[in-house]
Amino acid sequence: MTNATSQMVLQALEDNTNPILVTCHISPDGDCIGAALAVKHYLDGIHQPCVLVNDDEIPSRYDFLPGIEQFVRTKDVTQKYSVIVAVDCADRRRMGTVPSLFMENHVLINIDHHETNDHYGHLNLVEAQASATCLVLYRMFHAAGVPIGKALAHCLYTGIVFDTGGFRYNNTTPEVHMVAADLLKRGIEPFLVADRVLESMTREQAELVRLGLATLTVDDSGLIAYVVVDHETLVKSGANEGDTEVLLPYTRSLSGVEVGILFRENADGLIKVSLRSRERVDVSAIAVRFGGGGHIRAAGCSLHDSVADSVSQVLSAVREAVHKSFS
Repeated sequence: MTNATSQMVLQALEDNTNPILVTCHISPDGDCIGAALAVKHYLDGIHQPCVLVNDDEIPSRYDFLPGIEQFVRTKDVTQKYSVIVAVDCADRRRMGTVPSLFMENHVLINIDHHETNDHYGHLNLVEAQASATCLVLYRMFHAAGVPIGKALAHCLYTGIVFDTGGFRYNNTTPEVHMVAADLLKRGIEPFLVADRVLESMTREQAELVRLGLATLTVDDSGLIAYVVVDHETLVKSGANEGDTEVLLPYTRSLSGVEVGILFRENADGLIKVSLRSRERVDVSAIAVRFGGGGHIRAAGCSLHDSVADSVSQVLSAVREAVHKSFS
């Protein structure tokens, strides 16, 4: 079924005569950015015009990726599109306001790897066992004999590196290493990708870490750690909203902690929550309770309550899940 779906996706893209809209989830990360750009490079190769769009600003750490400058913000687009490719979006809500750019009679192609994906597209290429959406795309391109040049390989490799945590997470399979080896044959500099995606930090991000870590709290059980970044702190640091993810590793990496949480307040008051677990807790189940989704070990959601109420609600759910996992 997957191979048949892959062929249908490629056929739909090749047969289209109008510009294609390519989008990825709000608060974009390495996998969704790499996947969106990979689709763009594929479309370039078949001379199919496209527009890359996202509600949010693309984090500067990804400026090294070929084609990154072609991303535009949703608010700056006035045209509507009949064919849309959504990558790495577990559900329609993860696209933010991008659906406002869809024509009434449109075709939505959903390419993803989240276990919580609800198959919202007209065509759904969803492989929940894949370590990254960029791996789903690699499988599709490789099976179809699509030429993978350096630019396309660079984007695919970046997404795989990001979603496997530099080949450290438990979703790092033998296939992942074989695919990475194949992509490296295209002239990619692995150090550059790892440095930009996993290690480099701007001065503003470093200041955000300094301020954010002042809020680092470990639950009485010692199994839960969280950081809270309100909008005032973000502004004070000079960092962008997308930069807050640099704080997340400091929570789960603490010895003995099972679940790490990052709470971030946007300028509009929306509270975005990122959850990560180490071995036992399914954080995607927690995220789903609050209208979010993701993976067993990495998930997220958004709340419209105050910072204090959001922290209280999510912590209650996490404590419940941790208690069940360790009882």
